[in-house]
This record gives sequence, C-alpha cells and structure tokens, in this order.
Amino acid sequence: MGLGIDDPIIDLAIQRIAFDARGVIVRVGQPRQWFEDPGTPIPAEITRLTGITDADVAGKRIDADAAASLITSTTLAIAHNASFDAPRVERRLPAVAGHAWACSCNEVPWPDLGFDGRKLGHLLIQQGMFHQGHRAAADVWATINLLGSVMPDGETALCKLLRQAEQASVRIEATNAPYEAKDGLKARGYRWNGDKRTWWIELVATEQQAELDWLREACSCHQPAVEAVTWRQRHRR
Repeated sequence: MGLGIDDPIIDLAIQRIAFDARGVIVRVGQPRQWFEDPGTPIPAEITRLTGITDADVAGKRIDADAAASLITSTTLAIAHNASFDAPRVERRLPAVAGHAWACSCNEVPWPDLGFDGRKLGHLLIQQGMFHQGHRAAADVWATINLLGSVMPDGETALCKLLRQAEQASVRIEATNAPYEAKDGLKARGYRWNGDKRTWWIELVATEQQAELDWLREACSCHQPAVEAVTWRQRHRR
C-alpha cells in the first residue's frame, strides 16, 4: 500500500497460503508486515483512510530480502488489484521481477457468480464478512478469506481465479489508429498508454482474430501490435 500509483510503498504485507488441486486452501502461513518511511510527509487523506501516520513509518524500512524471498518462494502472487500492486512491488523489490501474478479483483467472474461489484469490502459484505480495510495486513487476510469462499457451483473463488489466470492471453495495441477512433476504442474497453501513446486491450488468445477484424473494419487500424501474455507479464502497466 502506498500513496499513489507512482509513490513509494509505505505498508507491505505478505501471507503465504497452500492450496490443493481443487483450489481449496489447506494451510495459511504467518503474516509478515513492514512499514516504510517514504521520506516525505504522508498526506492527510492517506492517514484518514489508513490510520498510518508519519510517526508510524519514521525510520522504518521494508526488509527487502525477506519480502522478496517470501514472494519468489510461491507459485504466484495474488493481489486484489494486481495491475496496481505488481509494478509497484517489482519496482521496490527488483528481485521479484517476472514473478507470476493473479488478480482476485478482475480474474474472478464476480458478476457471473451473482456478486454486485468487485471492491474487496463490498464482496466480503455479500459473503457475510467484513474487515477494517485500507491496511495491507487486513486486506491480505480479507482476500484469503474471500478466495477460500465456496461459490454456488461448489468451486472456491480461488479455483476460478487460478483457471482464469493460467489462460494464455494477448495484448493488442491499436498502433496507428486514427484519432477519431478513440471513442470507439474506449467504449470497447481499450485503455490509453500515455508512455507509448497508444490504446491497448488484453484478451484471451481465442478472441484475437475477431478483435483484429474489428480494429480493421471499425477503426481502420491495419497494423496493430500483438504480444502474447502470461501471468509472468500480466498486470504490468
């Protein structure tokens, strides 16, 4: 947890779990948590949300070796918004770069399972649980409990997450798409990459050809860039 997408992490928590072939959690490890002094005052809004003050983090540092060792000892890291967490953790802990990540927010089909929304706290409430959010350790424990929940079809949420995360996907960049195509791209779910100055989307590999046909016909985009993606590249911006 940090101040923003480009700001340093001030609160990091990691907790390992073991699960069986059915995606049932069979063991939960001890939680590890660290504060880190960002070197600048914590904004009042962050303190209001998290309760973390400048005094809490003063002089504190993440044990980078211990944290990286915990992450690299796992099959994959799971976060409830991995596209936010994965690049920031890799920036702080370079030793974990290229590790597999999965996202419990976007890689579980919550709406299809009868849930309203994807926010962690809201999903927990609909399962009859609650937690004190916006602190790393509390969010980790909440995510573990949520993923261990059995869905109406008898599978755990973790089982569904693993199945989705393991699927091959492709990242398609609408390179050279005309400016006037932006509204159509946005409406279709494309996101803007400011560094590359292009619109992009990630899809399961089986949808690639249909998407390329749509780009050509609807956006006059005849030379999109296509890149294969696994859970070792996914969720990086």
